[in-house]
Amino acid sequence: MKKVLVLGGSGFIGRRLCAGLIDAGCQPIVFDRVPPGIPGVEYHQGDMVSVGDLWQPLLEEVDTVFHLAWTTKPQSANDSPYYDLQTNVLAGLHFLDSLIRLGKPPRLIFVSTGGAIYGTPDYLPVDEIHPTRPLNAYGIGKLSFEHYLELYQRLHGLDFLIFRPGNPYGEGQDPSGAQGAVAVFLGRLLSGKSISIWGDGEVIRDYLYIGDLVDALLKGLDYRPGPDNARIFNIGSGQGQSLNQLIAALASVTGRQPQVEYQAARKADTPAVVLDIALISQCLDWRPATSLESGLRSTWEWLQRGGGR
Repeated sequence: MKKVLVLGGSGFIGRRLCAGLIDAGCQPIVFDRVPPGIPGVEYHQGDMVSVGDLWQPLLEEVDTVFHLAWTTKPQSANDSPYYDLQTNVLAGLHFLDSLIRLGKPPRLIFVSTGGAIYGTPDYLPVDEIHPTRPLNAYGIGKLSFEHYLELYQRLHGLDFLIFRPGNPYGEGQDPSGAQGAVAVFLGRLLSGKSISIWGDGEVIRDYLYIGDLVDALLKGLDYRPGPDNARIFNIGSGQGQSLNQLIAALASVTGRQPQVEYQAARKADTPAVVLDIALISQCLDWRPATSLESGLRSTWEWLQRGGGR
């Protein structure tokens, strides 16, 4: 049985990934500040900054590491770039050093960002060779760590993959959180509260159902790139929706007409992101299976059953 370490395994994506790993016959081991709440999953408490020597015994027994641990979001990273750098990039470098000390380290799969790393697009959809010009500290931090992965591969032979997902949503996402438009908007609809939108609602995003995202991440377990094969992949729906279009879709699925309040736009927001997914389709034989309407409906039904409480 493959043992897989999931850094940040107690978050929205991490919990669903752990469930997917169990279904795939793997044994997930979670490292996070809080327990994942999944029965039977081995859990180690800590954070990337203060982990100390805990890495070595953990890393020696695993076949693959998924790195999802990140302390900031676009706005909070802008508010404190130093904190973002210290707790994510520098802490990540300490982790990479622990990996290479093993001699033959496990594969590292880094969950980066497709929403913040490209910046203002020259064309849509954006592919993996599009220039990376992030507009916020969050994207800069993710891109910096991507570059360090490539450096450690050249210097030390580190086996890595990078996935750049769009905007994931679905069951298990916190409707009271600071990130995740779908869950937050649906939570507001359920409680009869108004929805706040930064800007005019024409910001475009690529919304990706969590089940499809996990399926793509699991593909990374067995993919074996050759010397010239790709290691960086977009994961998205391949379709963009403005916030106004998303609101309309939510109204259609729920049968409730939301009250929307528009606020001043934020400088941290990329104006439009739609991800080209041709490369992951070709190399990993992955394509999204869930339509936006179906994913929104599943998320809405989960919330109505008391999800998110």
